[in-house]
Amino acid sequence: MASLRQERTSSFLQYTTSQATEHPTQSFLILLFAISVITRVLSGLRFRAVASNQPQGNSPRTVPILPYWVPWLGHAINFAVGGTDFLTGAARSLDTNGSIYALWMANSKHNVVTVPSIAKQILIDRSSPITMNDFIYHVMKNFWDDKGAIKAVDPTALWGNIHGVLASMLRESFVTKAIKGTVDMVQDRTWNLVSGAASPVDQTIWERQGNVEIFSSRNGDRDFVAEASLFPLIRFFVGDIATTVLFGRNFVENYPNIMPDLWEMDTQFNLFMAGTPSWFPGMGGPASARERIIQAIEEHHDALFKYLDGQDPGDRWSDMSDVSSVIVDRAREFKAAGSSPRGWATGNGAVLWAMNINANPVIFWMTWYIFSNPLLLQEIRQEIAPYVQFQKPAAIGLPITEPPKLNIDIAALWGKCPLLKGAFFETMRLEAASMSYKMVENDFVVHEDEKDAKLLGKKEPQSWLLKKGEYICIPHGVHQSDEKYFRDPERFDPRRFWAKESHDDGAENGHANGHAVGDAEVKVEYKTMKVWGGGKQMCKGKTFAEREVVLFVAAIVMQWDIVPANGGKWVHPGRKIGAGAVNPKQDVRVRMKRREGW
Repeated sequence: MASLRQERTSSFLQYTTSQATEHPTQSFLILLFAISVITRVLSGLRFRAVASNQPQGNSPRTVPILPYWVPWLGHAINFAVGGTDFLTGAARSLDTNGSIYALWMANSKHNVVTVPSIAKQILIDRSSPITMNDFIYHVMKNFWDDKGAIKAVDPTALWGNIHGVLASMLRESFVTKAIKGTVDMVQDRTWNLVSGAASPVDQTIWERQGNVEIFSSRNGDRDFVAEASLFPLIRFFVGDIATTVLFGRNFVENYPNIMPDLWEMDTQFNLFMAGTPSWFPGMGGPASARERIIQAIEEHHDALFKYLDGQDPGDRWSDMSDVSSVIVDRAREFKAAGSSPRGWATGNGAVLWAMNINANPVIFWMTWYIFSNPLLLQEIRQEIAPYVQFQKPAAIGLPITEPPKLNIDIAALWGKCPLLKGAFFETMRLEAASMSYKMVENDFVVHEDEKDAKLLGKKEPQSWLLKKGEYICIPHGVHQSDEKYFRDPERFDPRRFWAKESHDDGAENGHANGHAVGDAEVKVEYKTMKVWGGGKQMCKGKTFAEREVVLFVAAIVMQWDIVPANGGKWVHPGRKIGAGAVNPKQDVRVRMKRREGW
């Protein structure tokens, strides 16, 4: 009997081996399917076991890992492709248990936090044993392909003087100077957001990228009317000015394709971060764009170092005095630390990228929301009119005159215009689904507060143990779209972040506006939204970016009338995932006409 069983087993193995040899592709697919099913069953059983065997009372719980199909990779593909949408769906499916859950990616545990009380503890509490260093190394290696140059820099210098330079971007001394240069260019250029030049040869880069067409030149009683794709028009208009402020005018002149390359590289951020090689379909173009950016910054910094040493930087670099202090100081610190050229090129390339991927799309979205609501457009124009003045050119007795300019009071726009600021905050909530990523350095416990527990339908708050070596992901977009915290979350409400206060009480992230409503003062507060991160690892460009967004939007709103090109209604173009703020999925074609005085 035993001999018969052995014979049958041997025959089965021989048959299986024979079939696998004859049909290797089919057999391989069957094997993959079997492994996936087994992985899903085992991970599902493990999830249920952890979720159902949690301690009672206030004892810390273990964060359960959601079931997955692929060994080792786990949820990595879902995360890379789906981003915030995937994380939001997972949180909502867990219902009362959705405040924190875990993913398995690249053989590591990633704890996803979705409620503000836990996020605040991680972001704001300086005693929490967390670090972003490993995540930054990962970004520089995978996204920027620094070839180990950043990790080779002495950590004391990298996380000390080099990283410390970015903190200056939060200081008023930097913001005042940088925003003044930005204001000057916005005042001069907004009239020519669409210049009127019909030939692409004569157009600016933002007009060419925006596919501008002139429908009516200004002759006699006819108004000037043009048609453009609003997103690339605004994105390149803002990018050209912001890059000039950061790297100087010569850099933008010498590398006119730096912005197109930056956007192309950014299109595959998630795949780069997942370690996808450059030979993979769709990755060749972004990888080449990345190399061109790095090469451009290497050349710029080589000239910059010569200029700083009193040497001739070359004919292409006639004036490097307008390079921002952040780029100059970081370049000096990189060099002092013994970094290779690729180190300072990718390190400062990351600053250029970060300055553009969030603010530029947000300016588009805020402009879109304001113009798509005629009443809001009228109200904001009334609010900001005293602070954005139309300035006619002085008469010089010549047939050709200079174009009109704007006179903008940026301090008043930020401090005295709660509707404008509220529209900015609401745009960030809807269209800036950023993430904060940390690594746990030592075991510690995180806690829900009573408010979050109650909103989730729990009888009492719960706590969880996060272990050394695990990761923490805070996808701010999950919270920002949660109806438990933001009523009717899909609706654009510029007054959602308003609060009435009798005086400025200095609340965290509060901004007094000096705008009286009844006997109270209107403040615009981020409230539970932490779109800029927080604590010592808050986004260093926050202060500048806030002013930058309201500046550009106010200028465009006052200088231009914009309507849909087809004469129909404004239709939301959909969202395409990016590294920072989302991009529109569909083209937004508009007709534009200048406003001359108001």
